[in-house]
Amino acid sequence: MSEDVEYTEFKDRIVNYLRGVGGKGVDTTMNIAKGTGMSRKEASKTLLRMEMEGVVKSAGVTAGVAGYKLAE
Repeated sequence: MSEDVEYTEFKDRIVNYLRGVGGKGVDTTMNIAKGTGMSRKEASKTLLRMEMEGVVKSAGVTAGVAGYKLAE
């Protein structure tokens, strides 16, 4: 699988997952990875690229754990 096809698949999984998160729509990298069936490394790499593209944004760090939410 090419890297861009893999990225697109992972991005779609993360977007769908974050749309289903309640409250402020924020979750941690580890929970996103678990909820999408990805490894933490895959999720982290994908989230960083999504953040650079403006798809998600950092929701801050609590107790050393980064949170992400969909950009508006």
